Amino acid sequence: MRPPSSTTARPPSYDIAFKFSNTGLRNIGQDFINCSDMIISLSLNDNEINNISPFAFRSMRKLKYLDLSGNKIPTEILLSFIGVPALQTLIIDNNKPTNLPSALINNSLDPAVAYGVFERLEHLKLRNSQLKNFQMDHLTLPRLTHLHLSNNSINSSDIISSNLLNTLTHLYLDKNLIDRVEQYKLRNIEKLVMDNNFITEVCFEQCEKQSISLKGAIRMNTLSLSKNRISKVSADAFRDTKVLSYLDLSENKITEVIKGTFNKNTVAIQHLSLAGNKFTTVPDTCSLIYLKSLNLTGNHINAINSDSFCRLAHLEKLYLANNDIDTIGSRAFINLQTLKYLDLSGNQIKQLPTEWANIWRLEELHLEKNNFKIFDDVTLDNMKNLKNVYLDGNPMLSLKTKSFQSLPTGLTVHVKHMGIKNWYKKDDDDDDDDDDDDHDDDDDDNYGNGNYYWNG
Repeated sequence: MRPPSSTTARPPSYDIAFKFSNTGLRNIGQDFINCSDMIISLSLNDNEINNISPFAFRSMRKLKYLDLSGNKIPTEILLSFIGVPALQTLIIDNNKPTNLPSALINNSLDPAVAYGVFERLEHLKLRNSQLKNFQMDHLTLPRLTHLHLSNNSINSSDIISSNLLNTLTHLYLDKNLIDRVEQYKLRNIEKLVMDNNFITEVCFEQCEKQSISLKGAIRMNTLSLSKNRISKVSADAFRDTKVLSYLDLSENKITEVIKGTFNKNTVAIQHLSLAGNKFTTVPDTCSLIYLKSLNLTGNHINAINSDSFCRLAHLEKLYLANNDIDTIGSRAFINLQTLKYLDLSGNQIKQLPTEWANIWRLEELHLEKNNFKIFDDVTLDNMKNLKNVYLDGNPMLSLKTKSFQSLPTGLTVHVKHMGIKNWYKKDDDDDDDDDDDDHDDDDDDNYGNGNYYWNG
């Protein structure tokens, strides 16, 4: 039998997370926390830090997460940390840099080159940090995959025109000054968010000066270019984006998408937003056979005809709000058999014709702020799954009980803010008031099969 050991057992080793947020810290010196080899997460956000030693985190060999957001770190030393071999996520958002103290200025270091080595860094966030000149060093960021540079003053020559890191897959550049992305620059990018910049064209090879070329973007699955100045999308723009599933071109100046622009190379698109542009007709989306969501809100479309939509077998959500639509043709939505959500609010529609949709899976229909004057003009036949219809803000002054009696069970009709003065419980031509007096209270509680909410 082995004798009991006289050696005292070591206490278990625990990973530690430290948080010193909003504590008034100004200076972070060398090895500023003792016994720091167990720290994996450190938050120093929302302080007054304006000076950090390059060796501040050297003893934190296991540090994986570091948040320095909301401080005043000089741009010249923003990424000059040395000795953080395990760091995976670095966040320095909302930085308001002060001038570097003169005693620390090293004239041999260019602000854009003052890097430490981040051997395992994958996520770098520098949003809203007053960056103007930002370039990346391949040797110091060998594993970086996600880069967030939103809301700075970065232009095309700073980052896009230089060679992007080959490891980079997710790039966020919204709210900057970028006006050009050249061919093959996006070959490894899977997600690009570049809203609120100065792009005027989406193209492939023959590109204008202020444009984004998608040539070589073979891995891109998400592209967001909302709120640029785009007026042109070339017919071959998406030739290489065969795995693109999410495309947002909203809030631009596009008047048309040439027929054939969406083709066999774009069949993977599931979510498409062209909202806030200048379309007068529904663009050709026939090839987008896997499309689930289409947003055309805020254009100038004036009619939906029987040939406006091809058979999109997977489309579930369609947004057509705030256009100029005054005509819904017979069988206009007949091809959209899987549609569950339809928004036609904010148009000039007076009547929905018989068999305008026949969308038996439709669950929610928005018709607010149109020109419906009587409920009978809102044709809801063959919509057995319909749960909510919104008619708020239409000029209906009266409603008849008879109009609701054929509606599906469980349907809620929302009729707020319509100035309704009369709710007729009988046909207008029924003059036998006395016969129904005893039943008025029952009718108040049960108008047809659904539930009806209204404010006069």
